[in-house]
Amino acid sequence: MEKILFIINPIAGKKSGINIHQKIIRYLDTDIFKPYFKYSKYIGHISEMAKQALEEKYKAIIAVGGDGTVNETARVLVHSNIPMGIIPSGSGNGLARHLKIPLSVKGAVELINKMQTLQMDAIRINNMYSFCVAGIGFDAQVSRMFQKMEARGLFSYIVACLRCFNRSKNQKFIVHTKQKEHLLNGFMLCFANASQFSNNAYIAPGANVSDGIIDLVLVKKPSYLQIPLFAYKILTGTVENHSLYNRRTGKAFEITQENDVAHLDGEPATVGTKFTAVVKEKALRVIC
Repeated sequence: MEKILFIINPIAGKKSGINIHQKIIRYLDTDIFKPYFKYSKYIGHISEMAKQALEEKYKAIIAVGGDGTVNETARVLVHSNIPMGIIPSGSGNGLARHLKIPLSVKGAVELINKMQTLQMDAIRINNMYSFCVAGIGFDAQVSRMFQKMEARGLFSYIVACLRCFNRSKNQKFIVHTKQKEHLLNGFMLCFANASQFSNNAYIAPGANVSDGIIDLVLVKKPSYLQIPLFAYKILTGTVENHSLYNRRTGKAFEITQENDVAHLDGEPATVGTKFTAVVKEKALRVIC
């Protein structure tokens, strides 16, 4: 019988991880897999449990939570042969949605039972990783505010966006590639491995997690009158033809920004005023 470890964030989303192991057992094929469950108790605990699991010969390690839980698990499994599964229970679930992993426990566990995997890329930013979407500028400020809010979920995220919108402005970004230097001015600069932030908000509709490419997206600050149409295009995956939107692709970028903050898959991070973003091809096996 194959051992599977489920690493559960009990406070993801609206605390939907509490007692979720009971549902997992109900749908898991226990004739093939023997489940083990561990709950995270503090910041950094998920990575600790994933590192320990690498030495204990599990068939797979399953991240049960939101994009932060997925990131913290995945960055340990990069370049290992152990696949990661996802049971999405966060407030956004961006990578799960991109990979078309069902948002129901039943549907997600049924995928795990089949154990079919995809080799996906990762974006390495300095010595950290993003598997979905990373960014600097406006969305980095939103992630910092959202992290401090007591309530989670889509409503709280919208509140954080509105509060940060008035404070944020276009800033200068310098982007170096092997070919040339680009001087950009924008509201936010995103590094997309997958197509969306979360909740089907598509920042890079054509992104592919296995194409060996980073989608670099520059967005200029919209006026209040432009917000409804821009938001509609984000939610319908048609943002690429908007005048405020610019996308280019590459395998490696060196970035200079005006401050030192960023977000990696929605989680705040400090990257410095100058940093590198490099795609790491086929870095992670994921069950999907």
